[in-house]
Amino acid sequence: MKFKPEAYAITIRKEASDGEILYVGRVAEFPNISVYEDDFETARHLMNDAIQTLKKIADQNRMELSLPLQYR
Repeated sequence: MKFKPEAYAITIRKEASDGEILYVGRVAEFPNISVYEDDFETARHLMNDAIQTLKKIADQNRMELSLPLQYR
């Protein structure tokens, strides 16, 4: 099965942070990952990239990456 980072529970919301309105991306399965960006598309892209990076690291270390919530 092909790895799909978009299968993970990613949320992107507009939030106020230090007086700015930013798009904040988070992923439920990896609560330590978040991004703060000026636009939605960049936040979405960086969230997918972060999950891809986690997958590469897990593969390099011969570890299993947590499954998306929808497959548990």
